[in-house]
Amino acid sequence: MAEFLANVPGQHLLLALGAALVLMAVCYLCGRKQRDGSAPSNVSRFGNDAAILQLVVEHAHEGLVMQDIDGHIEWTNPAYSRITGFSAEEIRGRRPQEFILPPENQLSPDEIENFRYDLTKFRSGTEELILNRRKNGELFWNQLTFAVVEGKTLEETKIILICRDVTSQVEHVKELENARIRLKHQAEHDDLTGVANRAKLNAYLKERVAEGTAGNAQIGIIHFDLDHFKDINDSHGHGAGDAVLRHVAMVMSRVLGNKGLVARIGGDEFVAVVADPSGPCEMEDLGNRILEGLAKPVRVDRHELRVAGSVGLVLAKTATASASELINCADIALYAAKRSGRSQISWYTDALGAAHRHRRMIQAQLDEDLESGGLSLMMIPQYDLESRRIIGYEVTACWLHPSEGLVDPVSLLSTHEDVKRIAQIERFALLEGLAQVRRLRELSNTAFFLSVNLSGASLKEKGFVEQLRQAACEAGFKTDDIVVELDEKIIRFDEPDGLAGSVDLLREIGCRVALDKFGGGHGGAGQLIYLNADQLKLCPMLIAGLEDSKEKRQLVQSVTRLAGNLGLKISAAGVDTTKQVDLLKQFGCTTVQGKVIADPLSPHEAEIHMREFELLEYQS
Repeated sequence: MAEFLANVPGQHLLLALGAALVLMAVCYLCGRKQRDGSAPSNVSRFGNDAAILQLVVEHAHEGLVMQDIDGHIEWTNPAYSRITGFSAEEIRGRRPQEFILPPENQLSPDEIENFRYDLTKFRSGTEELILNRRKNGELFWNQLTFAVVEGKTLEETKIILICRDVTSQVEHVKELENARIRLKHQAEHDDLTGVANRAKLNAYLKERVAEGTAGNAQIGIIHFDLDHFKDINDSHGHGAGDAVLRHVAMVMSRVLGNKGLVARIGGDEFVAVVADPSGPCEMEDLGNRILEGLAKPVRVDRHELRVAGSVGLVLAKTATASASELINCADIALYAAKRSGRSQISWYTDALGAAHRHRRMIQAQLDEDLESGGLSLMMIPQYDLESRRIIGYEVTACWLHPSEGLVDPVSLLSTHEDVKRIAQIERFALLEGLAQVRRLRELSNTAFFLSVNLSGASLKEKGFVEQLRQAACEAGFKTDDIVVELDEKIIRFDEPDGLAGSVDLLREIGCRVALDKFGGGHGGAGQLIYLNADQLKLCPMLIAGLEDSKEKRQLVQSVTRLAGNLGLKISAAGVDTTKQVDLLKQFGCTTVQGKVIADPLSPHEAEIHMREFELLEYQS
């Protein structure tokens, strides 16, 4: 701050005033010698130099003070009185320490009495910025510049002080510094929660890693993510979501204490860096305490919200770690925790890392095949028990996995993180399915319907339902020849923007809607009431062993009776035996698919099967 003030305009004036006062002091000393008869008169060609200098210093804006070696004031100019509020008569013979220091900086009487300038410290040009107090009690910042006029003895030496009120400049500098601190804080902290942001996290991690490059120091990472956070925003509004995020930040900060740093890195994800933890036990204890803290309900307005989360843990030696690797490992551990059922704690291991790299490699290959058209279509015949013939095909996309053969590519993806990929796969199944079923229609002169599985990835895309209608029209399908199958586990009626609204749009354009995999344990009978569906498809889990389980038969019979009473047609997937076919027909099921009809078929195989298929038990 002193350096800043030293460069403000007026520096040269101060130096000039200092020089002027020094000259006055010299003149004072010379005058004493003249009076003693030891020196000639000091009159220049300009006249009386002392009078000119006296005129200058009396009209200066800066305060001027002349002191003896013990600090006693011998002379001050009018500006000093204006600055301090003390008249020259009030302070002459006193030391400034007696009256100008604020209470918190007061010296003891002994310190004041024993004061004497140390000329090894106070030399001409020495500067000092000090907080002073005016006569009225007002505080101000005083910039002092010292000049020393040495006499023959210390008692004859004079100390000249140039005093400048720089309060406004100091306050301006403070404002700039406070603004800098605020901007730095804003740049490094999350506005909503107040914890560090990603930039601060990266910088902190790099510092900790750099400090621990030698020795056995460890560093721990806790990667936390809320489970089903979107449901909170959708059901209670973003205000409630913000309150939950602040609650998470508070819990994590309280649990971590001064052991490290908590940061929000985006959305509902938080990372805590634990500086030199004692070991795995401490890390797990911190993770469990975070989950326990979040288990307590959060009160938002009149609602008590219960939240949960998943935790990924990493413990590594700082000598062998890097900031980016630590975050990546923590992300892998968190992903594993979510896949294991959520509200779990998972550790990063080398095996987990290898599996993640393999999965990333597989996804990269899948992306390449998605772009190059590397997917294939499988067709599952659907058999009508009344007419005893194939009436339609369920179509699904398949991908040739590098090591596992043909697989459902959607099963390799996350419904939250891979929405675009899933939508692309479902679009392929729809468009290619329309093309292949149309081909079978033309070959057989039979109006086969198309059944396709869709999810929120497609149905929540703006304009998708209209695109489906247009694609059906271009393929020569009536929209009621298309059945959209929705997995029961993705239907949520408490979501304002959930699939219930998409179902209404599908019905408006004439498509039929089937509730798929019913009985898989993810939904309930309430879906039959609230979902505006046409058809219910029983889950293969209910059908397996149907002929041998009385409980399953009773359950299936009850479900089919209920669905029938609600006006829904009932179909079944995973039907493998003719005995199952007999029971399902008896219970009121109208359509079946499974091994008893055919395994999933390629389009070419579907054509051959269509020509040759016979179900002998139901031949006339």
